Amino acid sequence: MEKEQLLGTTFTCEQVVTEDMTAASAVEGTPNVFGTPMLVALAEKTCFLCMDQASGEGEASVGVSLEIMHTSPTPVGMKVTCTAKVEKVGKMVEFSFEAVDEAGVIGTGKHVRAYVQKAAIEAKAAKKLNK
Repeated sequence: MEKEQLLGTTFTCEQVVTEDMTAASAVEGTPNVFGTPMLVALAEKTCFLCMDQASGEGEASVGVSLEIMHTSPTPVGMKVTCTAKVEKVGKMVEFSFEAVDEAGVIGTGKHVRAYVQKAAIEAKAAKKLNK
């Protein structure tokens, strides 16, 4: 698939909330419900997998920016589904996304990702260890 063909496409991922996905597992004293860090991870995964359909040889995508509203709690054991839509394709790929649990919408947001050469970005990061 060519990158330009991603425009307007949607991609969906789902997962069942487990104890290790709760806010309480990330930050002591917070509620034992689906944590915002895990919602962020689900949104990133959904957008990554969408872009991966058009990745070239040695290419991957990385997150550049994220805007998120986590508006409703989800209990352990309930399924969360995230659907991302490609809104713009250029140097960066812009997404809107919505996450729902079995009772309704739990979050919305926007995410921007960029294609990179995987080996080049890993090498750039590794150089930081050698300074």
